[in-house]
This record gives sequence, C-alpha cells and structure tokens, in this order.
Amino acid sequence: MDKSPYSPGAGHNPPVLAGRDGLLRDWHLVLNDIVAGGRVRAQDMILSGPRGVGKTVTVSAFADLAKEQGFEVVNLQAVSGHAGLVEALLQRARTRMAEEAGPWQRARKTFERIGGVNLSIAGIGAGISTRQSDAAAPGLDAGTLADALATLAAEVRKDAHSGGLLITVDELQVASGPDLALLAATLHRLNVDHPSAPVLFAGTGLPFTPDALRKAGVTHPDRLFVLEPIPLTLEPDDARYAVVEPARQAGVAWTPEAAAAVVEASNGYPAHLQLFAHAIWTSAPGPDQIALGDVEAALPQIADMLERRTLGPRWDRISDRQMEFLAALALHGGRASTATIAKTLGRS
Repeated sequence: MDKSPYSPGAGHNPPVLAGRDGLLRDWHLVLNDIVAGGRVRAQDMILSGPRGVGKTVTVSAFADLAKEQGFEVVNLQAVSGHAGLVEALLQRARTRMAEEAGPWQRARKTFERIGGVNLSIAGIGAGISTRQSDAAAPGLDAGTLADALATLAAEVRKDAHSGGLLITVDELQVASGPDLALLAATLHRLNVDHPSAPVLFAGTGLPFTPDALRKAGVTHPDRLFVLEPIPLTLEPDDARYAVVEPARQAGVAWTPEAAAAVVEASNGYPAHLQLFAHAIWTSAPGPDQIALGDVEAALPQIADMLERRTLGPRWDRISDRQMEFLAALALHGGRASTATIAKTLGRS
C-alpha cells in the first residue's frame, strides 16, 4: 500500500503520540501554574530515557502546547564537542530582532549586556565561541542571563497575557560542562531573583544525564529539575493504539491478531513500532485491511533490515565482555538480575 501513515526515524513526529497522555496532562498544569504564579510554580523538566522512546517528540509536543498558549519558544540542540548553547540563544535573539519581533526588540538592551555582546542586527556581535572549549566564555554571568530571560518573558506577556518563555534543549547529555553549569545557575538565579517571571525549561537526555549534570558541578539536579524517566516500552494497549490509530484515520483496519503480532515482535519499543508498522504497511496488498498473514510475511525482511542497519553495526562495536553479557541476558529471555548474569557467566 502507498502513503504510509507511520514515521520511522530519529526525531520524526509519530502520527499519534501514544502513551504520553499523562505527561501532556501534567504539562498543561505546569503551563497554567507558571502563568498564574511565575517561577515559584515552575517545574523545569528533563525527560530521560534510551534512544527511540520518543523524548524529542514529547518535548516538541510540550513546545507546541506552549506556543498555543502564547509562549515564545526557543528550541536548542546540544552538540557534542561544542560549548554553544548560550551562543545559540544569542543567535536566536539576533534572528528574531532582524525579523523585528516585538518582544525581542523590546528586550534587546538586556541581551546586549550578556557578556558585553553587541547584538547589532547589521553587524556581527562580539564572539562567544561555539567551538570546543573547557570553560564558559569570559564575562558570561548567570544573573545577567537570567535578567535577560525574565525581561523577554515579561515583554511576551504584554502581547499575550497567558504567555511566557519556554526554552528547550535536546540531547542535554552531550552539552559541555560549562554550558550545563551555566544553564543550571541561570535557572537558579531566575528562581531567586525573578520569582514571578513566567520562564520555563524542558530538556531531553539519555538516562545518565543526571550524572552529566553532577559532573558539570550541578549539585542536586533532582532538586532543580523534575527528572521524568521515559520507559523503554509502551504498555500493550498504548502500543496497539500507536499501530492501529494512524491506519484507522487513513481508512485501513488492522485485524486484532495482526496488531498483537506487531506489538509482540517489537516488544512495544516506540521506534520499532513505527519501523515495523511502516514496513508491513508498505508490503501489504491492502487495500483496506492488514491481516496476520501480512505481518508474518514482512517480519523476516524487517529482522534482516534491523540486523544489517542497526543491531549488527552496534554488535560489531562492543567489546567481547559486553557481547558475553548480552548473550547471557538473551539466555534468560532478555530480563535477568545482575546476580543471575554473574552466575551464568561464572564471574563476580
């Protein structure tokens, strides 16, 4: 069948965001609370979890909800080996000012005080290097940055009474230590110096992101951020919904047996749900139903594709000891305690 409704691939928005209703409901409450009470009610959130579980698309949904409410949203991407989150924020300021965006224009003077940077629209601002560095750019001050963000948020509120400022950062775990430290310090100064400012933060990272924050010198990240773990797999009903609903909207039905087979084969892992459903849709004759036979016919090709493109290259990169660990885990069906693995391998 043509025109698959599924969206396999990193960062692609799925047709339905299954299993995240609770997170989106909580985010609605966070937006309401910060508009009503400012930073004293803020819950800066970090979504953590393995790759492929939908962290980026969930934060994108957070951003969309904030925009609908009148928030100015600044989406940033951390890049390994670069200390550039603040420079990226300043570049966004330059761009928005060049577009004559009202709140940014009105907040211009406070941004120009950040590290002595001249945000001249026609010229080139004094540099905050985006190249790899071991220290934050001289002159950068968390208090000054917090002042600028609070001022911008206040200017946004003049145009949208239910608005504010949301900053998102994807892949926090690869941000430089100085960037992470400055980010945390800025959010803390917002709490202390601007308790009524409607400024909010949301980020994503792999499960070790809290360790990266601590390594950067951020003490007690669990007090500064709401650390929200995203599970590796969806609940069975949510996984079925992720498969069935996009097809239903396109006028195609999955038989219950076919949908159950996809959920079982993918273990409910969101990235593989999209990949499997897309491949089965593409190979199924249709036109208005996908049956168990269509799933069974496509699964061998999907398994071969996964082995060649994803699992095989990863397996080739890991050490012999890691291979032994995974082999022992597989012997126990994919779930086992550390003690059980140690006993199987005959090691402490």
